[in-house]
Amino acid sequence: MEPSFPLVPLSVVTPTWNEAGNLEALARSLAGQCEHEWIVSDGGSPDGSAELAQRLGARVVRGPQGRGAQLARGARVARGELLCFVHADARLSPGALSAVADAFADPAVGAAGMRQRIDHPARFYRWIERAADRRVARGRVYGDSALCVRRATYTAAGGFREVALFEDLDLARRLRRFGRVVLVRGATVQCSPRRWEREGRLRRTLVNWLLTGLWAAGVDPARLARHYPPHAGA
Repeated sequence: MEPSFPLVPLSVVTPTWNEAGNLEALARSLAGQCEHEWIVSDGGSPDGSAELAQRLGARVVRGPQGRGAQLARGARVARGELLCFVHADARLSPGALSAVADAFADPAVGAAGMRQRIDHPARFYRWIERAADRRVARGRVYGDSALCVRRATYTAAGGFREVALFEDLDLARRLRRFGRVVLVRGATVQCSPRRWEREGRLRRTLVNWLLTGLWAAGVDPARLARHYPPHAGA
């Protein structure tokens, strides 16, 4: 029988696949935040990600790989009134979760995102950050901005679907019908530039735009996922 866990104000859900090199830094950034639980939804990592997450204090759920499916599994076991979905290679600024909780004190707010900062000094990334923050301010919050959502709103919108790609865009599109979406300026999520640096900054950005456009036009996410392989490790 699954152990009983008390309700908490906020649940942080992190999907993992071969992320052992990133989990300790994420755990350090979560330490000292306001009261929360940390759930790691692992997709069968062979590098010991699940075991490390347990040692770091996370509740771990396991299942098949696939970020949409993993996020949905994590949300199903979460005990928080607020759900915050944070990538394994992200870091939260001190006080970020408290700032998020304060934003949801307004009952009209259904979802929120944090200000994005990319861990690289290149000016290119400042442009990416500004674009991400403007997108959230316009009501579209994606996974790299640390999507935070009221549980009731998440449920009403249908939650994450188990799609091969763009599970966050899919949910963001539905969330806009269930309350305001806001940018929490007092909370910052630091993101890794690893995919841009490995694949080429301009190439990766152009491919992202192309895939997003094709998804918006109705192309099957399973086809698009062939051009966006999962990254693993630091």
